[in-house]
Amino acid sequence: MMNEEYVTYDPRIPKHKSSLSKAIIIFIAIYFGIEILFDALYSEEAIILLGAKWNEGIANGEYWRFLTSTFLHGSLIHLFLNLAALHIFATEVESIYGSLRFLIIYLLTSWGAGLASYAFSPGLAIGASGAAFGIIGALIIFFYRQKDKVPGANLKFRAMYTLVIINLALGFMIPRIDNAGHLGGLLSGLLLAWFIAPEYKLEKEEGVLKVVQKPDKSRVISGIVLVITILFWLTKTTTERFHGI
Repeated sequence: MMNEEYVTYDPRIPKHKSSLSKAIIIFIAIYFGIEILFDALYSEEAIILLGAKWNEGIANGEYWRFLTSTFLHGSLIHLFLNLAALHIFATEVESIYGSLRFLIIYLLTSWGAGLASYAFSPGLAIGASGAAFGIIGALIIFFYRQKDKVPGANLKFRAMYTLVIINLALGFMIPRIDNAGHLGGLLSGLLLAWFIAPEYKLEKEEGVLKVVQKPDKSRVISGIVLVITILFWLTKTTTERFHGI
């Protein structure tokens, strides 16, 4: 009589709670109320005060505007579209990457988006769309890496890059859209996710073959340090160039 060991396969990847992304969505909605109180929808001075991407201020060291500008929006439609994008994509990124990695993605892609906008667009800029493009970039890298391993990943990978192409094309056709910011956020997200996207392996536990996340602390830390270093260098050289004009 043969003694065989039977194993059940569970293909689901580990998921995290999406509480931080939801908190950011709520904060942005509340901040829009503050904009209304300050009449910032109609006042350039007020929107600058609240943290818009303002090239003159950034040239004088107000680098925090790269982040604060992502919380500001110019209209209810602008707010709704960006919050809808964050609700769909940011919550998924947090569920895959975890809250800490999601926060790093949001902060660094906001920086990358704001920096690109500063370098190539002289006007004021506001909105979370640059960070949203960075978040989508993080999904593109993840699904690309897992397209032959995780069920449905290949379909999502194709959907993500198609969505990016369509939105970038629309950005070039519709006036007043900050394509530089979108591209800066996207490229930052792609680069960062290349280093910090989770990888998985199979482990057997009580007769079930499960997908578990591989240890990756050194790779993640190295990638974050690299991206921050690049952004610091680009910020320094870009602001120096602005002063030189």
